Amino acid sequence: MVDSVVNGLFVPLSMLYLSASSGASLVRVGTLLSLAGLLSLPLPLWIGRLVDRLGPKPVVLVAQLLQAAGFLGYLMVRGDTAILLAATVASLGQRAFWSSAFTLVSNLSDRDPGGHSRERWFGIIGSLRAAGYGVGAIVAGVALSVKSGPMYRGAIGACACLLLVAAVLLERGVPRSAALPVTADREEPEKTEGSSRGYRALWADRPYLGLVGLNTAFALCNVMLSVAFPPFIDRQLPAVTWVVGPLLAMNTVVQAVLQTSVVRLVRPLPRHTSLCLAGVLWAVWAGLTAGPLWLPRALWVPCLTVAVLCYSAAQLVHSPVSNALSADAAPADIRGRYIAVFQYSFAIATVVAPLLFSLLFDVSSAAPWIALAALALVTVPGMLALAPRLPQSALVTGGSSDPSRASGGTARPDA
Repeated sequence: MVDSVVNGLFVPLSMLYLSASSGASLVRVGTLLSLAGLLSLPLPLWIGRLVDRLGPKPVVLVAQLLQAAGFLGYLMVRGDTAILLAATVASLGQRAFWSSAFTLVSNLSDRDPGGHSRERWFGIIGSLRAAGYGVGAIVAGVALSVKSGPMYRGAIGACACLLLVAAVLLERGVPRSAALPVTADREEPEKTEGSSRGYRALWADRPYLGLVGLNTAFALCNVMLSVAFPPFIDRQLPAVTWVVGPLLAMNTVVQAVLQTSVVRLVRPLPRHTSLCLAGVLWAVWAGLTAGPLWLPRALWVPCLTVAVLCYSAAQLVHSPVSNALSADAAPADIRGRYIAVFQYSFAIATVVAPLLFSLLFDVSSAAPWIALAALALVTVPGMLALAPRLPQSALVTGGSSDPSRASGGTARPDA
């Protein structure tokens, strides 16, 4: 939740603050931030190996400290080099966090004495993330309305302090022994089967790589709300630009309030069926977002409201189910590597989304949404074709991975 508060607070302020504090143009700042993100892209491959050897807790802890160091660096930026250095440190920390935090949650859910499903764990995490991002965005909105340099610096300093608080909470609140895979041998990690095969097993696991590919399509739908929705409304429907803020806030509230309820609703469904449902909902969202281009003005706001609710429903289904499936489809002894690679789907979507939207929007205002709806629908037959090749125990709620599995395959007869 703290990490989401920081993201919700910093992202809206980042360009303006760094431009004002360094004197660089917005284009220059954006280029430097993108470069920092690209420099951090290879990190998850190394992080996955560390997580499998050391457990996820120390990696998450270092990730929070790296992010805090990056934000402290932001307070001292005076030129391009300083921006790039601080942004790279912060980006490395963020990439390490997302490449290890879900393994931490998965390992803790293995030891849940109540036998609650992974979906419930990831559902709670999703609710907290949505609430945290909303709180951060509200504070960022206040800071933007004040337009004060000291206010901006105070917000950045608060981000650094919050990350340090998160590190303390993690260190004191999560016993390391509870953050290790239940099947892993931690006495001699270099001699385990998982360590010997490492990424070779993952690259040979074509069904799992197919899951990563399909999730990249889901992730692209996911990030388009923040990347494409505001500029589309501003350029094509300027009369209702005011609705962007309330609709984004509505999405945050829905995510925070309804996540655990949606987890209970989809629990009886096979996981691949739930993901097909998410794909259909995202296709409806894309189609309805383009709807006002052909509808009378009186229907614009109702149409956009229903569209965002469809987006919210898709995200509520996809987030816990996809994370649970990615964890259970991975061999437990090298789960860290698998989940780190799975997170690449979100990293790739974040990099591709702005360019894809701008290129398609240049063709026509409806083109991005038509393409996105088509992509979302393609995930349905893709998921149905992939499901039989994934471990069958991973497709049901409460399933767990088979540590001896070297590649996709099927579950054991007794699974």
